[in-house]
Amino acid sequence: MEPSRPSSAEYRYDAEDVGLLSWREQPSHSRGGSRFLQAIHSWSPNGLNSLLRRAEKTGHHLLSSIGCCSPARRGGARLSRTHRLLRLVGFLVWLFIVVSAAESVFLPSYQTPPKHYADLREKILSSTQPGRGNPGNEKIFIASNIVQEGMIRGPWGSSLIELVDILGEDNVFVSIYENDSGNGTGDALRELAAQLPCNSSVVTGDHVSLDGFPKTILPSGDERVKRIAYLAQIRNQMLEPLNSSYMLSGGHAESGFNHVKVRFDRVLFLNDIYFSAIDAAQLLFSTNVDESGHAQYRAACAVDFVSKVMFYDTFVVRDAEGYSTGLMFFPWFAPVGQARSRNQVLEGSDAVQVRSCWGGMVVFQAEMFQDFSTADSTSRLVSQFRHEPEPFWESSECCLIFADLEDQFGEPDVANRTGVFLNPFIRVAYSQNTWKWLAFFRRYERIFANMQYIVSKLAYPEHNPRRTHVAGQRVKDSVWQSNADGQPGGSFQTIQRRAAPGGYCGQRRMFVMDEDVEKANKNGAKNWEKIPVP
Repeated sequence: MEPSRPSSAEYRYDAEDVGLLSWREQPSHSRGGSRFLQAIHSWSPNGLNSLLRRAEKTGHHLLSSIGCCSPARRGGARLSRTHRLLRLVGFLVWLFIVVSAAESVFLPSYQTPPKHYADLREKILSSTQPGRGNPGNEKIFIASNIVQEGMIRGPWGSSLIELVDILGEDNVFVSIYENDSGNGTGDALRELAAQLPCNSSVVTGDHVSLDGFPKTILPSGDERVKRIAYLAQIRNQMLEPLNSSYMLSGGHAESGFNHVKVRFDRVLFLNDIYFSAIDAAQLLFSTNVDESGHAQYRAACAVDFVSKVMFYDTFVVRDAEGYSTGLMFFPWFAPVGQARSRNQVLEGSDAVQVRSCWGGMVVFQAEMFQDFSTADSTSRLVSQFRHEPEPFWESSECCLIFADLEDQFGEPDVANRTGVFLNPFIRVAYSQNTWKWLAFFRRYERIFANMQYIVSKLAYPEHNPRRTHVAGQRVKDSVWQSNADGQPGGSFQTIQRRAAPGGYCGQRRMFVMDEDVEKANKNGAKNWEKIPVP
């Protein structure tokens, strides 16, 4: 999810709350995954014997606990049958692991992209000409909220400058917005702005007060600002250069602000990620190409990872039918409904159909955001990020934008060249260690497919009663309503209403901002909290 953590504090959701992993913390369940990988790397007959003994011991305890096949009750013959059963179970576990490992070795995933990927890569690497990776000299608007000083001065900033060179400085506008992150981030962004050879708008040092945000009443009676409302506003700030009617409020924070003066072909959003500039160009121009070699999509997303092998963006990604994802290992999606998205990943497609995604790096057709007038060279924002105001119902602003585009422009349609795609050939990471290991684990990630299928079949996706809602349709929803007398408390009530866009994005949760968000931001602390569902 992380959709790009657009304030100075980390953009994190608790793993147990929304199915995401912290980008900085190693979750408890990932340690089990590490032991599993270590077992694979240290594969030996002794390891297999140990596995069989462990399975036998576990099975024996299980059967004994339910009073089945105890030696005291059934005798030696029954015990012998129990041992045979346990050995059979152990053998099946061993066979399951061997088959999964064999599939990963002999059927590796996403190793050989289509030929046009190699052609574009060769074109980029064989020349130093600016714009060499932009075949049609398309105009690209790059937008980002980034707050990590080390990333700005290091790999992220370097990759951005390289990307501008690949696309051509005359073809690119870079918009960066930062708030409440301290002097270090501001200095780093100003240094980066001075190095950018293209037109840009780099706003840093701004302060965003919570006073102007809508409030939500908690069961305690307190009024707080929902976290997604805050994040949506921060994201909208980086789009303001596309809005000619946006008026500067004055002050040092906006001294780097500039409006655009051209029509763009595509809008590229970048999180604070480790990414390859060549991969960014491939996402832009190689995803789902038509017969003429032109990329056709409404939006196309990379795939983002944490802890080397774990898919991150579960709060935003919804498959082609609006289901949330499965277990966070390859192939990421749950075997539910038609499982179109899952099957396309297993087939190795570079254009996996989804309903929403982000993946740390996402590109849209610019007309989804910009309405440009050639008569007076003015630009108007067509779409903006928003939040869901309902208490105890959360939807990512990065998922809701896809729902709003559906409502405004129609559902994604591959035949009409308006598909929304996840491109697993393009991968990014939220840590240097994960970035370093991406290629290795991509080679063997299919080892998780069978396990992922079983676990996802049993436990995923999370039920969403609003997944099939159609905007404008009359529906019955369970909604939290505070007490009418203003006293603390409230209850869930079933009401009839018209569905808003984005029912498929939601989850029964609530996140609110800290009351002293400025202090939390400057200290680099978590600036939000989860409110338990009553």
